[in-house]
Amino acid sequence: MDMNKDIAPTDRKLRRTRDGKMIAGVCAGVGRYFGVDPNLVRLGLGAFTFFGGAGIALYAIAWLVMPEDGAPASVGEDLLKKAEESPAVQDMITKAKVKAREVHEKATSKTA
Repeated sequence: MDMNKDIAPTDRKLRRTRDGKMIAGVCAGVGRYFGVDPNLVRLGLGAFTFFGGAGIALYAIAWLVMPEDGAPASVGEDLLKKAEESPAVQDMITKAKVKAREVHEKATSKTA
């Protein structure tokens, strides 16, 4: 049962799909990529969720990392780009670098 007959092996990319999605298309995308039924992926995530709660975390991470079909970037990449362009984030990064430099200088002056 090859579900990827129309996709050449070199063209396969792990992406969230719009076809057959229930929430965000993660399970359908993983199923399409590996050539398995998306319901098996959903069952696996359900088992991980039931036995320890890792399924929800895995799904959320996959949603952030996997781009949707036709999208140039994932949700996580978009959020990082927006954060890098934000003046508040830039200010926070600068303050963190200054603080790290101060801590490093204190640590090296105590050992010298």
